[in-house]
Amino acid sequence: MKPRLPRIWIITNPDHPEGPVAPLVRALRGCPPGAVGVQLRAKQATDRKLVDWGHALRSTTARCGCLLTVNRRPDVAEIVEADGVHLPEAGLCVPQVRSEWPDMALLGVSRHDREGLSKAGQEHATFAFLSPVFPVPGKAEPLGLEGFAAEIAHVEIPTYALGGVHAKHVAPLLVAGACGIAVRRTIYDAPDPEAALQSLLSELDKTRPKGE
Repeated sequence: MKPRLPRIWIITNPDHPEGPVAPLVRALRGCPPGAVGVQLRAKQATDRKLVDWGHALRSTTARCGCLLTVNRRPDVAEIVEADGVHLPEAGLCVPQVRSEWPDMALLGVSRHDREGLSKAGQEHATFAFLSPVFPVPGKAEPLGLEGFAAEIAHVEIPTYALGGVHAKHVAPLLVAGACGIAVRRTIYDAPDPEAALQSLLSELDKTRPKGE
């Protein structure tokens, strides 16, 4: 049985002065169970450091009922007992990972256009990130709100909006069809990561149907 998808994914920042774990621990204080997922992303880290961070994040996420995935590395995801793996567009393909790691509960993917999303849906990926939606330093031309809505229209895979997303964007993105949001700098650049996450969750709460 696949875990219920969270409303927010937080992608780790290994370059934070405190490392990727400490700011996240603060952010997740008081977080409702199941509301947030964490993706361990640290492309330049050694295997040993990646596993160490993975174990620390698994301990933290388990305590607060959050999901954990590992970017690119299903082997590390298995070692740290994460809930799944997140595959970049140029990384391993979904069928290959399902074949080699059949017990992997979550297979997330990063995509940049409708074609990539459609293929991910056909391959039965669990969910997708579509980016960049808003301007991000060093990234491609942003899709914008209307571009995001156009790319995900009639695509049969839950899709999160990633790239320059802040609290003010939550409601418009959900109206545009996003199943949730994915963030990194919004949490890691915040002087108070917990307050930053609570602000996002508050905006998400405003859009939930009554009784949900």
